This record gives sequence, structure tokens and C-alpha cells, in this order.
Amino acid sequence: MIRPVAAILLVAAAFGISGANVARGRYAMGDFKAFYCSARVVLQHGDPYAAAPMARCEKQPAASPLYVTQPGEVVPAPLPGYAIALFVPFALMPFDIAAVVWIVVLAAAFSLAAFLFAKTGAADAWAIAVALALPIVAVCFPVGELPPIALLGIGLAAWSARYGRPWTLAAGVALSLLEPQIGAAVLLAAVALGRRFAIPAIAAASILGLISLALLGVSGNVAYFRVVLPAHLLSELPSVLQYSLSWMLYRVGVTAGAAIFAGRVCWMVMLGITIWYARSAAARVRPETAFLAAPVFAVVGGPFLHLDQIALAVPAAAWLATNASRPLWLRTAALVALAVPALYVFSIIRLFALAPLVGAWLAAVSYGSAIAGIRAALVTIVVLSLIGCVAILTGTGSMHMPPVQTLPATLPQAAWAQYIGKHFIMTSWSIWLVKAPIWLAIVATAAGLVSLARAPEPAAA
Repeated sequence: MIRPVAAILLVAAAFGISGANVARGRYAMGDFKAFYCSARVVLQHGDPYAAAPMARCEKQPAASPLYVTQPGEVVPAPLPGYAIALFVPFALMPFDIAAVVWIVVLAAAFSLAAFLFAKTGAADAWAIAVALALPIVAVCFPVGELPPIALLGIGLAAWSARYGRPWTLAAGVALSLLEPQIGAAVLLAAVALGRRFAIPAIAAASILGLISLALLGVSGNVAYFRVVLPAHLLSELPSVLQYSLSWMLYRVGVTAGAAIFAGRVCWMVMLGITIWYARSAAARVRPETAFLAAPVFAVVGGPFLHLDQIALAVPAAAWLATNASRPLWLRTAALVALAVPALYVFSIIRLFALAPLVGAWLAAVSYGSAIAGIRAALVTIVVLSLIGCVAILTGTGSMHMPPVQTLPATLPQAAWAQYIGKHFIMTSWSIWLVKAPIWLAIVATAAGLVSLARAPEPAAA
């Protein structure tokens, strides 16, 4: 009884600390408001990718501390048509009520996902919940982001593959596609596993395509791919919140176009590795691991990568730490690094108090030893403290920066690029150090999965 209570308290603390910070910054449910408004604009027969109708909706008053845009602000909703359709029922409600309902939906999705990952053997449900407390609950819940729903989709797909249920797998694929760059990898994994899973998965993707056509028409869908996505990549490219290969290349002087192109190529290469893994002997023995692995490969490099998308790789890291062979210390370190994102912890310093608790819990589960948990807690404190001291000594290099490229004022991304330039630009070299644990953890987890796929005789589940 102690473990469930402790896990629930830790998750609640993560939400409470982060939520209070977001509320003080007057951005509570800010991303959800953009999603809500995109659906509301569609219901009013407008263009959800245009700045003017989105701005009119987003500036409507809401109960404190819910987000209301200030003059000149527009938060874009760069969602495909089928994702906008998800928010149509919410757009029929007053925003205040819709925000509460959405939080309940996110909490239910998170809880069910933890249960499903436990059923696939990734780790016990409480360990999964603790591992995702910071990168999913703290990051996504206060602003109303979509990754908890995609997380449920990945968990449902993995559970369905383990127990041979192709049509619930199709539902999981559909939910994962709410984060398209991750969902694409999940879809390809299903196709590569063979006809039994490929047909339902393709059917699910086809239904989503038809929903997009019905909602936005051909022109709206073409605009999404040709105009909205490129503009959004450019608007976010210099943001300190980006972990993408494109961000790295841009920071070292590569032109914006070349950096984004390289990121796209990297993402496509990793989709190829996703297919290769799903066709491997390891995936034939344990097909659920193909769906755990897909998000990991999808977040290696790429043109656009936020922390909440990286969080979708955590279940695979947990699976490796609790199921796979040596080196256990490296797999555990990767899991803890993903579960304790230094950049986010430093942005809300009270989260520092939770970091050693998360590290201790995950190491204790991986090693089956309380002593290992104590050691992990101490290492977590030391590593974060050293990184923090370096960042304080060198400074963040925070500055205002003009947009990478002038974007049409008719797009919300034009105002968003200005917002990014005012609030999320940090140029100090220490930012690389702060992000390094996450990057190393992604690479270590991906390498662990590749090593598993290359093993001649995968261990039995």
C-alpha cells in the first residue's frame, strides 16, 4: 500500500509544482486553448491555420489562471485535421469547462497507459508513473498538451501486440498519430510486423485521413503540409526548448534550410531503423517491443523535438532497465536521465526536490535493491548540482532574437516566432551541457534496442 500512495503523491507533487509555476506565468492550459480554438474556428467555417480567427478566439476571457492571449500574441495549433477533430466536442463547451474535462481526459489516459505498459512487461505501473511524472505530468498537464494521449496509444499498441489483438492495436496506432512524428514510426512498426497487424493499422490511418479530408478539405490538408509545418519548424528552430538535430546544427552555424533538411533526413533514416527493428528476431519473439522501440528511434535527431515527445521513449528505457542484460548501470542511467530532464528541473527549481526521489525509485526497481536507489539519488543530486553550477557560472546567454525567417503575418507562426525570440533564446555553451543527459540517454536507449535486435537468440519474454 505504501508504494501506490508514494507514487501518487510524487506524481501529484510534480503536477502541483509545475502547475503553480505555469499559472504564475499566465499560461495555464495555453496549448489546449490553441487546440480548442482551432476546432472552434473550424465549427465557424474558418481556417484553423490562419492568424486572425485564432487570435479572436484566444483573446476571449477565461477564468483565472487559464490562459488569455495578450495583444500581439497568437498561439498556433499546428495539428493535422484529424487531431483538430478530436477537439470539436470540447469546442462545443465553454472554454473553462472544456479545460477541466481535458485535464480529466489526460489523467485517465496517463493512468491507463501506465497500466498497459505494466501489462507488457515494461515495468510495474507505479514505476512507469514515477518515470513519467516530470516529463509527462509536469510538462504536459498544466498546458494541456497531447503526448499523454499518444502515450496511451503506444501502450495500447504494445499491449495489443503482446496479446495478439490487432483491432485494439489499430486504435493504439490512431491515438499515437496525435503526435504525428512519433505515430508515423508506430504505424510503420505495425506494418513491418506483418499482415495481421498491418491491415488494421493501415485501416486506422486511412480513417484518420478521411476525417482530415472531411474536416478541412483537400486545400486545407495541402496547406497543412506545404505551409503550416514548414512555418512551424522555422518558428521553433532557435528555441532553447528544442532538442532536435536541426537545433544543434543551427546553433553551430548551419543555415536554417540546411539544418531543417538534415533533421528531416535523420528522421526518415530512423523510420527505416524502426522498420528494421520490427522485422528483427527480437520483435518476432516479443512484438510489443517494436512499439516500445518506435518512439525511441523517432526521437533520435529529427527536425523538431520537444521534451514531451522525448518522454514517449521512457517506457522503452524502463523496459531495457528491467528486462534486458548488462550493462545495467548504463540502462538505468539512461532511464533516470530521461525521467529527470535537467532543463525543465532548472526552469522550475522546486522540482529539484523530486529529482532524487525519481532517481532512487527507478534504480531500486531496476536493481531490485534499496541500496541502489540510495546511490542513484546521490548521483542524481551530484550530477544536477554540477550542471547547475556550471550553468550559473557561465550564464544562460538569454537574449532577444529576431525570427529566423520572416513569415507571412497571416500565419499564427509569425507571432509565435516573435514570442520564441523574446522568451526562449539562450546562447550560452552551457545549454549544451544541460541538454546532454537527455541526448546521451536517447542514444544509449536506441543503441540498447539495436543491440537487442542484433542478438542471435533473443531471450524469452
